[in-house]
Amino acid sequence: MAVSLTANDVVTLSGPIGAGKTVFAQALIAALGVDEIVTSPTYAIVLEYDGRVPVNHVDLYRLRDAADVELLDLAALQDGAVTVVEWPDRAPYLAQEASVAVSIGIVSATERSISIEEHRP
Repeated sequence: MAVSLTANDVVTLSGPIGAGKTVFAQALIAALGVDEIVTSPTYAIVLEYDGRVPVNHVDLYRLRDAADVELLDLAALQDGAVTVVEWPDRAPYLAQEASVAVSIGIVSATERSISIEEHRP
């Protein structure tokens, strides 16, 4: 999937706490050519990385609603970058903008289900 991502693409990662959204994001961001250690942006909200394209890793978990998300000005962040968003339900418009929507479910303590939907014109 990472091979097909280009500047301005948005990847949303949905699933319950502990499903592995950050682990999936770490692997995806590494596949985009980022050599540094990718950490969870839960407290920073947005972390930026340089890969074959710039990458923004966004975690909206701590935000209350779409009004809080608007303060981030994600549209400006997305310009020229691949943006990977955890907890996109905090910003419903992101589901409409997503190039790729990933949903991760917990099957058991050691097993996950992953659904990937690509939304391209």
